[in-house]
This record gives sequence, structure tokens and C-alpha cells, in this order.
Amino acid sequence: MNNENPQYTKEQLKNFSKELLIEMVLAMQSQFVLLNQKMDLLLENTAVNASNRFGRHTEKSSEIPHQMEFCFNEAEITIIDATEAQLQEPKLEEVNPAHAPEKAARKHTSRPKGRLDEILKPFPVDLQTETLEGEKLICECGGTFKPMKENVYRKLEFTPASFRVREVHVWAYKCDSCGKIVYADHPVELFDTSTSLATPSLLAGIMTAKYTNAMPLYRLEQSFANANATISRQTMAKWMILSAERYFSLLYDYLADDLKTCPVIHADETTVKVSKDGRPAGTNSYMWVYTKEADEHPVVIYDYEKTRAAYHAKNFLNGYQGYLCCDGYEGYHTLDSSIVICGCWAHARRHFANALKTTPTKEKKEIYAVELQVASMALKKIADLFAEDNAHKSLPPDERLRYRQTELKKDVDGYFDWIQKQVDSKQIRPKSETGKGLTYSLNQEVYLRGFLEDGIVPLDNSEAERKIRNFVVARKNFVLIDSLAGADASAVLFSIAETARANNLKPYEYFKYLLEELPKHEEDPASQRAEFIKDLLPWSDKLPETIRKKNQ
Repeated sequence: MNNENPQYTKEQLKNFSKELLIEMVLAMQSQFVLLNQKMDLLLENTAVNASNRFGRHTEKSSEIPHQMEFCFNEAEITIIDATEAQLQEPKLEEVNPAHAPEKAARKHTSRPKGRLDEILKPFPVDLQTETLEGEKLICECGGTFKPMKENVYRKLEFTPASFRVREVHVWAYKCDSCGKIVYADHPVELFDTSTSLATPSLLAGIMTAKYTNAMPLYRLEQSFANANATISRQTMAKWMILSAERYFSLLYDYLADDLKTCPVIHADETTVKVSKDGRPAGTNSYMWVYTKEADEHPVVIYDYEKTRAAYHAKNFLNGYQGYLCCDGYEGYHTLDSSIVICGCWAHARRHFANALKTTPTKEKKEIYAVELQVASMALKKIADLFAEDNAHKSLPPDERLRYRQTELKKDVDGYFDWIQKQVDSKQIRPKSETGKGLTYSLNQEVYLRGFLEDGIVPLDNSEAERKIRNFVVARKNFVLIDSLAGADASAVLFSIAETARANNLKPYEYFKYLLEELPKHEEDPASQRAEFIKDLLPWSDKLPETIRKKNQ
């Protein structure tokens, strides 16, 4: 019996006593139950990973399958906590569309009056007039067609990327008396005028394609080739690095400093691979993102670092005093005491949502009904917190804070008391998605309560999540970055592109304008450069109106 996996013959088993056989069967049953539990956890994790990779990332109750099947199981509510049976539940159709009355057939509606005019308003008009002339004016009856009225319709034309050559002739002049030679004014160029093809419009097009539209340089190379322009991805990469280092770094630094004047900053990070960073292939680097809570002057800053070490965030936020909204990453919790860490309730509900999105079989639903009910109830409690707080979002910060501390705090206290009660009941598997959700809430409690300290602090970190998602989309296309210089340049240019977009600017027009203006001040003293940068900020009233999007 000392063998961990004994193999017995039929004859050996016949010789065992009844008591020994009973003991063996009981042990096998226990092992079987444990194996089933491990298998269930494995299947749950597999389903969650598949959902995260291929499915829609959401914790909205209306988009979580089977949630309401457990919200109305009064027997299970009683098992969990008899007092919860008195909760007022929402109507079924409010949470699960599958149970809602069938909607009436969608009626065809015409385009709202004036909508077409708004779409076409920003663009120039090429007039095309069609008339009848000559024999076409003669009717079959012998009469003549006379003008009656004009029918007008408009279409939107598109011209694919095109190229043209700007040939610059700079005349030289020689004095006929002393022989002195002077030259006519030479346009300010980005790089070496004798060898470089780079122009503001060309580089702006490349930057917009890569950092706004997520087109990798190799695809852009192919696109240019289709238009008979041969520009290698290596050349384009060099241009991006030089532009970031020579021209955009000053603007980037200014935006980063402006960000740190905001009372609330959101932070997040994601992996990125850099092929030539001196480490083994496949080693993860990190792109950090910092952004303001949405205001009139949004700023988005990306910061490339080799690791996820906490000191990177500490270095970037050096001198900052305010609130930092972030996920549960421990690194943020080590920052200076001048920074108040506020947790994300959207992350708190994520494991509970995963528990319901894994769509267990009917048999498993019955076995783990308590877990599923707890997950469903947790989602409802968190949704109620969001709904209550959003209902008072328009209040001034001091009034909103007063409401949070006098009313909403009671719900927060009740939530954590309830969470602790579920953990103490020991009915939830700690490694299940529901168990992970309970653990996350308890471990992050002090940070999740952060929003109760100030009326301007949001309940979640969605602002940073939205911004990091734009980089993730681009990363899926370019897969990796070639060099450290390229990674730093990407951080700078992604920052400019996203900040421009957040401020309702046309990225291409903004990049082009910056590349036209920045070289003019390259030789200016540092004090003067810092001053003129203010006129180039995305919210500056000195920017040409052509850079701003219309109809927004």
C-alpha cells in the first residue's frame, strides 16, 4: 500500500479483506472527486482564456449568458444568505435580452433630414452639369424641349494615395564687383537636403498610417509600391526615429509635464516585444500608458520600458501629487505617499463575469449553483454601485463627495461585508473564477474604497484601458518592434497621435503642421523653444482651423 499508484491483479483483490476494500474504494472516490474538481477548474480557465482571446471583452450583465438563471433561484439564494432573498431584482428583460418580449419588426427609416449635408459639408465641390444640346432638344413630336427644373444629387469621390515631386531650384548670385556669392532663401527641410526624400506631408502620411491606423511599415511599403513609389520599410523606420528624436521629443516632454498637473491620472501597461534589445528573443518589454481623466485638454502618454518593474512608474510620476487610478498590479501600490492609489471596480467584477461567461453544462450548473449565484449577485451589487454613482455624476465634486460618504459608502461597506461572508462560508472553490473574484475584492479593498475620498475620482480605470487598447490593436499588426530606438520613437509618436485624436484633431494634418513648424525652431535657445511649443499644443487656439475635425 506504500506504492502511490498500486496495480493489483484480480487474484490479489480477492484476497483483500472487506475492510481494506472499503478503505480503497473510499480513497478512490475521494481522488475521483478531487480530479473532477481540478478538471472543472481547468475547463473553466480554458473557457475564460478562449473568451478573452476570441470573444468580446465585456462584463455587462445583458451580455453575460445565463446570468439571470441564477438570480431567480430562490433556493440557492437561501443557501447563500437568507436575507438576500429580499433583494429587489430587476426585470428579466432588463438584464437578459433572451427573455425579453420579441421586438417589433424593424421599420425602414429614411436618412434624417440634413444628415447628408452635414457629412458632405467639410469637402470641396466639383460641379458637374448635364444638359441637352443639339438634336437631343428635339422631341419626337417635332417640338422643342425647354428647361424646366434641375435635379441635384451629390456623391462622395475618393482619390487614393498619390505622389508628386517637389523640385526646388535655389539660385546663387555673385557680386560683379567683389565676387561675393549669396543664395536665395532655402526652404527649411527635415533632414539632409541632398539625399533625403522626406517631406512633412510624406512623413505625416506614414505616421498617420502606422500610429493612428495601425498599419505596419511593411504593408505601407507594399501600398507605396502599388503607387509606383519605392520606399523601404527600413528607410521609413529611420525617418520615424529621427523625427521623434529631433522634433517631437520636446512636445512629448511638455505633454507629459502637463499630464502631471491633473488631479487624477489613469495608468495601465501591456507587453510588447523588441527584437534587438540585448536580451533573449521573445523576452517581453512593456509599454506603459498614462492619461488624464477626460477633460477639455486630454493627454495620452506612452512610455516604453524594458520591464514591468515598479520603479518605472515611480520615475515617470516623480513629483506628482494626486490620484492614480489603476488595476491591482502591486507595483503601483509601492509609489510615494503623495500619490493616492484608487482601484478599479471594473476589474473587481471581471472574475465574476468570467464565471458566468464560461457557459457550464446543465449538470455543472447544478453542482456549482452556489458559485454561479454568488457571481451573479456580486455583479448586481457592483452594477448598482456604478448606477448610483453615475446618477450623481453631474453634481459638483464637493456635493458628489458628500453623497458618496453619506450614502454610497453604506453600499460599499455592505458589499465587502457580503464578500467576507461568502469567503467565510467556504462554499466557494478558491481557485474558481468566483473564488478569484472574492479574493480580488478583499485584497484590493483599501484601493477600491479610494473613490470615496474625492468627488472627482472615478470608480474604474477604463480611461487608461481604452488608450492601451489602441496600442494593442496596432501591436497585433506589427507584432514586434525592431530596436530600442524604434520602441522609444513609437512611444513618442503614439503619444502625439492619440493626444491629437483625443483633442478632436485630424492626425495627418496635425503631424504635417508640426513637421512644418518644428524644424523652424530647431536652433532656438531652450527657453524660446519651450515658449513656442505652447502654440503647437493640441488645444492651442493658434492652430489652423483646417487641423480640427468638423461636425463633431
